[in-house]
Amino acid sequence: MQDLFSVSIMDEFLDAPLGDQRLRRRLPRLADALACQPDASIPRATGSWGQACAAYRFLDHTSFTPDDLLQPHGERTRTRAAAHRTVLAVADTTSLHFGKARGTQGLGPVSNCATQGSGLLQHSLLACTPEGLPLGVLDSQWWARDPARFGGNHQRNRKPVSEKESAKWLRSYVALQTHAAHTPATRWVLVADRESDLYELFAQALATPKGPGVLVRAQHDRGVEKSTRRLFAHLTRTPVAGRWRVAVPRRPGQAARTARVSVRFREVRLSAPWLKAEAPPLTLWAVEVREAHPPRGCGPLHWRLLTTEPVTTLVAATQIIGWYGVRWSIEVFHKVLKSGGAVEAVQLENVERLQRYLAIKLVIAWQVMALTHLGRVQPTAAVREILDAAAWRVLRLATAAAAPPGRGTPTVREAVQRLARLGGHLGRRGDGPPGVLCLARGLQRLHDITLGWQLAHGRKSCA
Repeated sequence: MQDLFSVSIMDEFLDAPLGDQRLRRRLPRLADALACQPDASIPRATGSWGQACAAYRFLDHTSFTPDDLLQPHGERTRTRAAAHRTVLAVADTTSLHFGKARGTQGLGPVSNCATQGSGLLQHSLLACTPEGLPLGVLDSQWWARDPARFGGNHQRNRKPVSEKESAKWLRSYVALQTHAAHTPATRWVLVADRESDLYELFAQALATPKGPGVLVRAQHDRGVEKSTRRLFAHLTRTPVAGRWRVAVPRRPGQAARTARVSVRFREVRLSAPWLKAEAPPLTLWAVEVREAHPPRGCGPLHWRLLTTEPVTTLVAATQIIGWYGVRWSIEVFHKVLKSGGAVEAVQLENVERLQRYLAIKLVIAWQVMALTHLGRVQPTAAVREILDAAAWRVLRLATAAAAPPGRGTPTVREAVQRLARLGGHLGRRGDGPPGVLCLARGLQRLHDITLGWQLAHGRKSCA
């Protein structure tokens, strides 16, 4: 269980290749301080101005990169992944808005209007099991758009992919290949939404048959070799192979639901784009998911999925559908990072310092997600797997009025329920399980209450 979720975030940063032994010791302590108060500023999280200055000096060091900070976490993520036959590497991009933070050097436009605030683009690669358990962060890329080149997208089709932001998908795949090389018994599959529907990404995966697979939602209605129909019409005319149920997560204004869908699949040989007419065709498998009768007020679920993984049976097709459903995890991850971690509120002098800070916060966001999932899929595990004795005692006392003590050995389920109460979850019958943001707020409050207990009793532990 400890391999699944560490009690201390410090374990994920041990032995980072920072050169200086003092820096290697400081990193886990800084990460622990930020993890105890996920949405706090650096001065508030570190507890004193002296410690805050030390944190700023650490982030100012140019002798290491954000990748160096993430390296030990990546190694531990591979260790967790090695225990699974299949691991999904879910990728997506989010924008980090820092308003009109003119004091931070190196930011760029992130919205459709170059004058409406500045920020960074972040592209994350998150390892998850097919059941949705987040195992860790595999890779992260940050960049700022050049204000002088803002609005030049009308020429993007004539640029090579290496000169476009789309290259982020290829870099993610290369990073995934590195992790896969260290875990030969695990099958890795890159999962992404329509933006990743690139000829170059599929070609790269097909060129390495023993490398990671690719599963994306189709965006382009590509030509099909030796057919007058294009891909979408080709799928529509494919016979229905069976029916399936797909869990649709909650969206703003819409509750979570289960969609009844028809499933079609077939092997397809897709022509290269017209600007790459000399390139060879792609032999892929296509799966179509279509909901005929959605509930009132809901748009129909309709996915066209392309994958390098063979899909020869209905069972294989439903497996692909389930894998693509895990893609929502990356959206939750970015939501935790921005809302639960409050990274967009930080004020730092330059982008380099900001990226080192974000690298630490990525791992903290993963830990909160892991806690949430652990409470749902392994609720009977002992509470010591996620909280030490002092924190558990304070949590139990702080929530005694709302949640009477359980019988027997305290479990993760009871701890998560109590943390959710601290975070504002009412626990009513129709409320559903607590979400990651609620638990992040609960962890924040638990830290503050535990610190107050310790100060009031004049000791480091309240156990």
